[in-house]
Amino acid sequence: MKTKLLLTVVATALLVACGGGGGGGGGGGGGGGGLPISGAAPSPAPSPAPAPAPAPDPDPGPDPALDPSPNPAPTPITAIYKFLTFKQNVDIGNDPPEKRFNDYVALLNREGAQGYRYIAGGPGGNIASLQDSFMMVKDTETTYSYEYKTFELDIMRTDGLARLLQQMKEQGAQGKVLVQFLPQMTLTSPPNINPVFGILYRKDEGSSATYDFDAFMFPNAMADLVSGANALGANGFRPWATPSMLTQGKAQFFIKDLSSSARYELKAVVSPLSLVGGETPHVKAQIREQGALGYRLVTERFMTAPDGTRPSYIFYVKDLTQSSTFEYEFLENPDPVFGLQAANAAQANGQTVNGLRYLALPDTPVFFRSLNCTGPLCVSPTLLEMSE
Repeated sequence: MKTKLLLTVVATALLVACGGGGGGGGGGGGGGGGLPISGAAPSPAPSPAPAPAPAPDPDPGPDPALDPSPNPAPTPITAIYKFLTFKQNVDIGNDPPEKRFNDYVALLNREGAQGYRYIAGGPGGNIASLQDSFMMVKDTETTYSYEYKTFELDIMRTDGLARLLQQMKEQGAQGKVLVQFLPQMTLTSPPNINPVFGILYRKDEGSSATYDFDAFMFPNAMADLVSGANALGANGFRPWATPSMLTQGKAQFFIKDLSSSARYELKAVVSPLSLVGGETPHVKAQIREQGALGYRLVTERFMTAPDGTRPSYIFYVKDLTQSSTFEYEFLENPDPVFGLQAANAAQANGQTVNGLRYLALPDTPVFFRSLNCTGPLCVSPTLLEMSE
């Protein structure tokens, strides 16, 4: 019993960490695969008696030195980004364990009724608390509803990922998509003492679309991931999430909009930082080059190459049924505090006039323009699509 209880604690930490949880009271998620693209020039040494620095521009916009060919006349987009926080502790003995989850979802539903879509956050907490600092966006004329489903994790069984996939399929058939992994809600009664988590789903109330999901175990080799993803992509599936579970490993999950004819290609390109002489500007140049070819940035991963080395790869996804292109801008962090902050939403709102949407990485923000594009790759993605 003690051994299983210890493993249960470990499993809880592992699932929450891989699902994007563990966000503290002031921080939060919202990052992608950790692309090192801030590229800020080193500050000059201070003079013996420096003059007071002027107040920083709250929204400096893209640095022309980092973007040699910005769009001279961008078309503004209609999008409103919003930063919110939620924090609640359970009054043990008086509150039911699901109260904080119900109140959290009630907040999301109030925003969803106004057209806001959850895109990035870092839910965290434990058996007695729940908190999240998160960003939402209103960028289409629709409304959304949110709900959570429970998921019991038994570390003595090996079917957890398969059961998660089945739950996602059942929700997808109702038009709901997985949005976020929530922390532990409670423990089952003895003798099992299994942690029970929340799984957050979202439904577009203005759409009749339904969804299917698929998955395979995450491989070590880059070529295996790309070939497996592209076999599914030929049938309309695109990468969605990569959850891990103790004793079971990690899986790559995929989503398919059953109302769409889109077909997807996943592409991996070695990061310039894994090559001799590679520097941050080369990373940005690669991302821009791939965008001009119709590939939207996904994430970065260290994986085994065909020659047995393990470089960093930057992954991209493309809808093969469109002739879309993407333009990327790399801005400075508007707030020195680590993690997603209100300043990130303010910065995102300031960039809509430039036709830019928030993509990922709150500490080194990446924005993008989508040209000749329709569908899910054209709008700010959900965190699960971008995170490792």
